[in-house]
Amino acid sequence: MENKKIELGSDSVRKIFSHYAIPSVFGLVSISTAQIVDGIFIGRFVGPEGLAAINLAWPLVMVFSGLSLMFGTGGSTLANIQRGAGNKTSANRLYSLTLILLAFLSLVTLVAGLSTLKFIPFFLGADSSIEIMVSDYLKIIIIFAPFFLYTFTLDLFIRGGGSPFFPVVAMISGSVINILLDYLFIGYYNFGIKGAAWATGISEVIPFSLMVYFLFNKSGWSFVKPVTERRIIIRIMYNGMSEFIDEVSIGASVYIFNLVLMIKIGAMGVAAYSIASYIGEIAGLIFFGTAQAIHPGVSFNKGAGKYTRVKKFRNAALFSNFLIGIVAFFILQIFRNDIAGLFVKDITVINMASEISFYYSFALIFMGINITAAMYFTALDKPVQSAVIALSRSFIILLIGLLVLPLFFGNTGIWLSFLFAEIVTFIIVIIIQLRYHY
Repeated sequence: MENKKIELGSDSVRKIFSHYAIPSVFGLVSISTAQIVDGIFIGRFVGPEGLAAINLAWPLVMVFSGLSLMFGTGGSTLANIQRGAGNKTSANRLYSLTLILLAFLSLVTLVAGLSTLKFIPFFLGADSSIEIMVSDYLKIIIIFAPFFLYTFTLDLFIRGGGSPFFPVVAMISGSVINILLDYLFIGYYNFGIKGAAWATGISEVIPFSLMVYFLFNKSGWSFVKPVTERRIIIRIMYNGMSEFIDEVSIGASVYIFNLVLMIKIGAMGVAAYSIASYIGEIAGLIFFGTAQAIHPGVSFNKGAGKYTRVKKFRNAALFSNFLIGIVAFFILQIFRNDIAGLFVKDITVINMASEISFYYSFALIFMGINITAAMYFTALDKPVQSAVIALSRSFIILLIGLLVLPLFFGNTGIWLSFLFAEIVTFIIVIIIQLRYHY
C-alpha cells in the first residue's frame, strides 16, 4: 500500500475518510478474524466448555483494551488538536507523555494481574468445570498485556500523523501469525486453551514491534522530554474516559451476562452467547473502524477552526455505518445457523446461538450510528457527551433491559436487551446532537 501522508486540513474529506476508513476497517477485521479462528479451533478441538472459558475471561481483556484506549485516544486527540493549531512542540510533548504513562500502566497491569490470578476465575463466575481453563488462558494473556496496551495507542498516533496504511499492514501481519499459531498449537500439538492464549499473545508482539519501528523512524512524531504536570495527565485521561467507559462497561455487561447465563443455563449458555458475540464482533469492529477514521480529521480541523469540514467528516461516517448496519443485519439473518455451526457440533448450542443472533441483528441497524456519535464527540474534545453515549449503549440501558425485559419475555428478553439498549441510545444521540451546530 502507498504510505503517502494525508494532509488533514486541505485534502478532500472524501479522500481522507476513505484513506483512513479502509485500512482501519481491514486492520480491526483482521484482529477479529484471528479471534474468531481462535474460537473455531477451541470449539472444535476443546469443546463448548473452552468457548465458555474464553468468554468468562473476556471482561478482563476488555479492561486492558479500555485502559489503552483511554490514554491512547485522550493523548492522540489532544496532540492532534495541537498539530492542527500549528503547535508541533506541544503535540510531541503530549505524544511522549502518553507513551511514558502507558509504560507505567503496563507494569502495574502485569504485577497486579499475576499476583491476583488465583482469585480471578472465581470472581469471573467460573464453576469447577471450567475454572482451570479460565486460569490457564488468563495467565498467558496477562504476560502479554503490555503489548496489547501499547498496540492500540501506537496505532492511533501513526494514523494521527497522517499514515493510515501502515497500521493495517502491522495488524494483518499479527493476525496471520495468530491463525498459523492456532493451527500449530491447538490443531497440531493439541495444547488446548493454552495454545489459543500463546497464539494470541505471541501474535500481538508482531504489530507492536512494527509500529514501534515506524514511529521512531518513519513518522512525524518525535519523542521529547514531556511536561508531566498533573493537570495534563488528568486532561488526557478525562478526554479518553468515554472510550475507557465504553470498553469496561462492555466488559462489565459481558460479565453480568455470563453470571446470569451460568445460573440460568450453565456453561452451554455461555458458549452459545460467546458464539453470537463472535458473529456480531466483526460488524461491531467495522463500525468502530469506520468511526475511528474520522478521529484525526475531526480533531485536526477543530484545532484549525474549520467546522464545515468537521461536519462533513461526521456525516460521512454516519452514512457509511448506517449502510453497513443494514448489510450486516441481512447477512446475520440469512446465515446465522451456518456461522454458528462453524464453531461447534452440538445442535443445542448451535440453535441457542442462532436465536441470540436473530435478535442481535436488529441492534446492528442502530449500533453503527451510536458508535460513530461517541467517537465524534471524543474527537471534538467533548468527553462527557461521548461517555454518556458509550455508557448508555454498553452498560446502563443494556442492564435495565436485562433486568426488565426477561420479566415479560422470559429468556428471550435477555437477547432483546441488546436491541433495547441501541434504540434508547440512538434517541439520546439525537437529543445531544441537536444541541450543537456542528
